Amino acid sequence: MDWSRAKTILITAFAIVNMVLGVNLLVKTYGGFKTTIIPQEEINQAVSILESYGISVECDIPGKVPAMPFLTVGHQVIDPQKAAQKFFNTENLKQEKTEDGVSFFYGKEQLIVMNNGIISYFNNEQEEKRYRNLTPQKAKEIAEEFMQNHGGIPDDAKFDRIFYYDQSNSFLVEYVQQYKNYFLASGYIDVLVTESGVKSYYSSWLKVKGYSGPSKKLISPIHALLKMVDVLERQEGVLTVTGIDLGYYSRYYNAESWQAVPVWRITTRQKECYYINGYTGELEQ
Repeated sequence: MDWSRAKTILITAFAIVNMVLGVNLLVKTYGGFKTTIIPQEEINQAVSILESYGISVECDIPGKVPAMPFLTVGHQVIDPQKAAQKFFNTENLKQEKTEDGVSFFYGKEQLIVMNNGIISYFNNEQEEKRYRNLTPQKAKEIAEEFMQNHGGIPDDAKFDRIFYYDQSNSFLVEYVQQYKNYFLASGYIDVLVTESGVKSYYSSWLKVKGYSGPSKKLISPIHALLKMVDVLERQEGVLTVTGIDLGYYSRYYNAESWQAVPVWRITTRQKECYYINGYTGELEQ
């Protein structure tokens, strides 16, 4: 497909749609926050236009868009000794201090607790295959049992998605941090499950310090989906959108605190995620 021509036509079409939206959008107030209401008719029209140019939308598009402020976050302050003892349920651990944290060893298992709160675990044991015909559901069960037995699952964790690696017949089970029903993209846990069990664990969990500044109006989910036209110019094939939801995104910084910005997360059938800045409409890298 000629994406340069398609983009031009699509942007023109959306200019017309935006004119319609500008007339029909209703703004109501809920608990002090202004919420933009997008009529279903405009959503249906936008979906038709997107599908005409190679973007298939197989999910519900939110019809209510709240105003949102920045969110101030920071890294967790963790006591390495306590974290390791809780993880392995023992005090009999070898350890090695590094410039960035502490490594703990329990047999052929290793736990690394970084100064910035990030935790990594590796199982270097050459174990026999205990789980034949491993399925996504079974991998999720194994991951959750592992976490329960190694310190527990955070209360603000929510199962997010599973990736399958066919070369190793393994699954990466991912959990995302939640704050007041919004995801925090930089707060996540990854558990790699193989036919031998859990081989690695990675936790990047944030300390949420609260909202920062006034709530601002966000771009619509339709505007965010339009950004996918730029993404399609850099890849081949049809883009199938399977989810679009609101949350917060930031890179992980070695700082006491920083700000996370509201984003629209667009998920595709290939399990890819694109984060569109809720204020500017730009793709976050």
